[in-house]
Amino acid sequence: MVETLLDVYRNDTDGLKLHLAPVDLVKIAEDVATTLMELAASRRVHLSFNYGTSDFRNHLWVNADALQIQRVFANLLTNAINHSPRGGIVKIILETGSSYQVVKVIDTGPGIKPEERSNLFQRFYQGQSDRQAKGSGLGLYLTRQIIEAHNGTIWSEDNIPGGAVFAFRLPVLPFQTAVHT
Repeated sequence: MVETLLDVYRNDTDGLKLHLAPVDLVKIAEDVATTLMELAASRRVHLSFNYGTSDFRNHLWVNADALQIQRVFANLLTNAINHSPRGGIVKIILETGSSYQVVKVIDTGPGIKPEERSNLFQRFYQGQSDRQAKGSGLGLYLTRQIIEAHNGTIWSEDNIPGGAVFAFRLPVLPFQTAVHT
């Protein structure tokens, strides 16, 4: 928690320093989910992957700081696991688009109260819920900082009939074309 607080402070004062390189969002998502399997198992929550319109694993390439994107996935997946009831499912949806790669993390928890939605990504904000673990109120704030530093967008929405969706999109890594002279 201290490290997160220091990172938030540094990001607020100096801006987020990124080490950009081509990264595959699918690989990062799968790696982070693997590290959280024990937490998910202890809460009896199942993690499920969906690769968009295809049933097959795709690659979602972006120009990003891999460590920071790992933090985004860790924050979103940990929140989803902690907000889901025993026997719940957390879905990770990875969709490729022409301009943006889109990631959605969907839980089967109580959802988001309409009056809380505007505060979700604010520093130190914690919504009222019966979640299984308490946090610092910094995870979603830091997640928003990271996504915005990558020229992306993050948002939340309701999962009908119940639960919450936290999603972000990042610009697609453009194909590099060789210039012939």
